[in-house]
Amino acid sequence: MSDSSEHDVTRLIDRWRAGEEGARATLMTLVYNRVRAIAGHSLRQTPGATLSATDLAHEALIRMLGSDAPWENRKHFFNVVAQATRQVLVDTARRRTAGKRGGNVEHVEMADALNVSAGQGDGSLLLLDSALNELGQSHPRQVQMIELIYFGGLDRREVAASLEVSEGTVDRDLRLAKAWLRNVLEG
Repeated sequence: MSDSSEHDVTRLIDRWRAGEEGARATLMTLVYNRVRAIAGHSLRQTPGATLSATDLAHEALIRMLGSDAPWENRKHFFNVVAQATRQVLVDTARRRTAGKRGGNVEHVEMADALNVSAGQGDGSLLLLDSALNELGQSHPRQVQMIELIYFGGLDRREVAASLEVSEGTVDRDLRLAKAWLRNVLEG
């Protein structure tokens, strides 16, 4: 997204919050391709997902539009996109495994845990989600970094800018999060 588009997103969010008619539609038009790209990235990280990138993007946007939480700016908006995308994938996995009563849930090797590429499908995604929720209780920033990288498609530099921390902090937090997740998922 170009510099002017970044500022346009924040301005449109402000106009929408102020109640300006048409601002929401203009905002959605401006961000749609980026949201769809985020959805596509998330699907590539989640083998076995049955949604298309378009369906995932639409579902994430519907959830976001249905929430009462106002977005502060472009960074916050795309952080929420990553969270909504993760939640749609997790909810889809839950629905597909609901009848199995956990029979498809298995442990995940850490090398595959963060991008859920072990081919273990819904069960591994549900285990990862549970572990991320637990980690988030004590280290919310680490979970936010994982969401932005693995569900939002951002690189380390973009995560650092989004969270207003150094790239070194991103690296350290990710190492700690991976070690913690390895302990929980392999335990």
